[in-house]
Amino acid sequence: MKFKLTTKISLITLFSIITSIGVLGFYFDEFLKNIYFEDAKQRISNAKEKIYFDIKNKEQDLIKGVSFIQDDRTMKASIALINNYQNKKHYNAVLLDEEKKDIALQLLRRVKISFNSDIALYDKNAELIAFVFKDDKDYKLNYVSYENSKPVIYSKYEFEDLYKKSSLDDYTKDINYKHILYYKQPELKDRTLITYHYINGSLYIKSHKSMFDKKGVSTSHIEMSYKIDDNYFQNISKNLNMKVFMTPDSKYTNDRLSLLDKSDLDDIDITQSDLQYYSSFIVVTKELPLNIVISLDKSILNSALNKNRIELVLFLILITMVTLIVLYYLLNFNLSKPLNRLMKNIFKIESGDYSESEIIKSGDELQEISVNINDLAKAVHNREKELKESQKKLEYLSNHDELTNLLNRRAFDDSFNEALTYAAEHQGHKVALFFLDLDQFKQVNDTLGHNVGDELLQKVSDRLVEFLVDKAVFARVGGDEFKLYVENFDNIQYVEDLAKNLLRQFEKIFQCGDFEISTTASIGVAIYPDHGTDSVTLIKNADLAMYRSKDKGRNNYSFFSVELAEFLEKRTKTINALKYALKNKDEFMLVYQPKVSIATEKIVGIEALVRWNSATLGHVSPGEFIGIAEDTHMIIEIGKLVLDKACEDFMKLKKEGYILEHISVNISSIQLHYSDLYKTLSDVIAETGIGTHELELEVTESYIATNEIKAIDTLGKFREMGVELAIDDFGTGYSSMSYLQRLPITRLKVDKAFVDDLPYSIESVAVVKAILALANTFGLKITIEGVENEEQLEFFKDKYCDDIQGYVYSKPLSLEELKIFIKENLSKGKE
Repeated sequence: MKFKLTTKISLITLFSIITSIGVLGFYFDEFLKNIYFEDAKQRISNAKEKIYFDIKNKEQDLIKGVSFIQDDRTMKASIALINNYQNKKHYNAVLLDEEKKDIALQLLRRVKISFNSDIALYDKNAELIAFVFKDDKDYKLNYVSYENSKPVIYSKYEFEDLYKKSSLDDYTKDINYKHILYYKQPELKDRTLITYHYINGSLYIKSHKSMFDKKGVSTSHIEMSYKIDDNYFQNISKNLNMKVFMTPDSKYTNDRLSLLDKSDLDDIDITQSDLQYYSSFIVVTKELPLNIVISLDKSILNSALNKNRIELVLFLILITMVTLIVLYYLLNFNLSKPLNRLMKNIFKIESGDYSESEIIKSGDELQEISVNINDLAKAVHNREKELKESQKKLEYLSNHDELTNLLNRRAFDDSFNEALTYAAEHQGHKVALFFLDLDQFKQVNDTLGHNVGDELLQKVSDRLVEFLVDKAVFARVGGDEFKLYVENFDNIQYVEDLAKNLLRQFEKIFQCGDFEISTTASIGVAIYPDHGTDSVTLIKNADLAMYRSKDKGRNNYSFFSVELAEFLEKRTKTINALKYALKNKDEFMLVYQPKVSIATEKIVGIEALVRWNSATLGHVSPGEFIGIAEDTHMIIEIGKLVLDKACEDFMKLKKEGYILEHISVNISSIQLHYSDLYKTLSDVIAETGIGTHELELEVTESYIATNEIKAIDTLGKFREMGVELAIDDFGTGYSSMSYLQRLPITRLKVDKAFVDDLPYSIESVAVVKAILALANTFGLKITIEGVENEEQLEFFKDKYCDDIQGYVYSKPLSLEELKIFIKENLSKGKE
């Protein structure tokens, strides 16, 4: 049904008048008052809820902030040192003050990480050891020393180098020398407590944590505080546009609603006067009841009521004027105006503006034309948009790595050069370049396939991007190599902390399809302008520093330095010397570490260890050349030499009447991955005549963890030959009950790291007992490495283990020295 234009105008005018009258009815004063009251109640409730959750969140931060002490071995050791050796009359400042400085630094890190105000540590006598608090300048580190049996305080700000002595009296307002118990001490045995205090006009939230010895006696106490002062309430007042403050004034405590009781969050009782709405809530502190008052000014409501009356009159005038104007234009320009709008829409398309135009809803041909113009604009716009998106996609692909979506080498180099140009123009501006390379990534590709390797690269990049966020410009520059740079940092510590945190991102396993992959990274760092002033030099030096990290055992970071350049020169010399040694084959020799039965104290076996006396470098320790030999794959030839010589010497001993059960030879994962070790073993056994049961191969856990399925298959072939298999340094890396069930191994070797602290370390005792029980469960032999003294030996005498290696019996011996040791051992051993 179509209407004439005059009919439409009449209907519109009538509708406008009726609507205006309806709208005016909503502007009653009482209605506005009720809305404002409900709004005020809601705003006060929201303010209370915010303060409640701010305080509760801070409680959790404080609880986490002090919980570190129960797991921090370094802190526990420092506290034990002070508890055991602090003597006020004969105070050892050299030893104890340095330890307390370290404690103060640890406390500083903890209080800063948790964004709290202060932290204090007390000893077993409830006397202060060290504390850190934040004042208007910065965090201040303090520790308690003693002079003439009297306590004195040494203090410094975080940015200062030296501590300054001051009197304990100067800090009485900041800290208590004697720990004050606000609770029963047993309450802290299993948990952390929170208390509230009103001190010097501020609310303090304190977390309390105590440590206890086996007898239940407190050995230390730690407290961390967060200060809520007037600044906090001023900020809330400003943000919420209301007045919030704390006061001990009792006139506000009539209702006594608790701020910290979650059940009271919706229980809001508003008091109102002519000028304001307000509500108060109580926080019970150890000193006195404290009131949190939230008030809202009513002057806004009064002003709104007056304004509303004025607006009503103005609105009536406006409606009248608008109605007259609309009638005039509708009657006089009912055709020209729609046509002008159509022409403007056409001009918009010509000028490149494709935004949707308002449809002329006239119900005639003009409306159809208006719709068609919009359809045309959409079609042109979509086509142009597709072209732009295609161009943007091509530009993106040219600057990003296809696999990880990170910047590629070209885009990174452009960005890095821009950063260096800016740094050159601004004195003191530094840029740090990081070169990151995944450790042993080639083994993942070789053993699991390139598809798993690609997925690992994606997972690594995703995790690093999530960690870095806006901290650095990050790129993949090829293979398993990544680069990133950061700018304008304050000190070198920031760069070092970033390198450490990057390495921590690799501590969690990467799940790639059905595989759980544990990998690490090596990082090299070069800094502009210290290590170079152009991108080529800095990239080269960061790359060299990265290889230094590889040589340090991987999973490490290194800064470029002159010493690094010298190190690389030394590495090159070592590689050349190794090549020469492998040509001559007379620079390597073997020594043998005896294995002694713990039951009979007789020597039952030996372990072959390689030593290198270079013609050009002199004596080179295994720690210096084994890693290089593995990186260059020269370990394959060295390993064959060792295996040949070890089996040959063992058979010599046997022919001369020195009867031993077996000889152990270490096998590198490089030999297992990149050589035909099965053929090498077969040839050695055939040439020397050694019994397969007399030969034991020692492999590392890292090899097994790289590809458990392939390890089971490869090692299974060796067991089918009859060769014994041992896991060397068990427990240090990838221990898994699942692979112990499936691997064809016959022995576990407990690493020296677990033996060093025996029998005094509770943790070491627990780990060793667990390994022994595990071996017993799976029917495996046990060898204990690195036993150095009689106390350690005594510890193992009543434990389930087979034999001992270590200096308590003998250091590694030459073949002739070994013969003498065997003769002496035969005369001393038990039957």
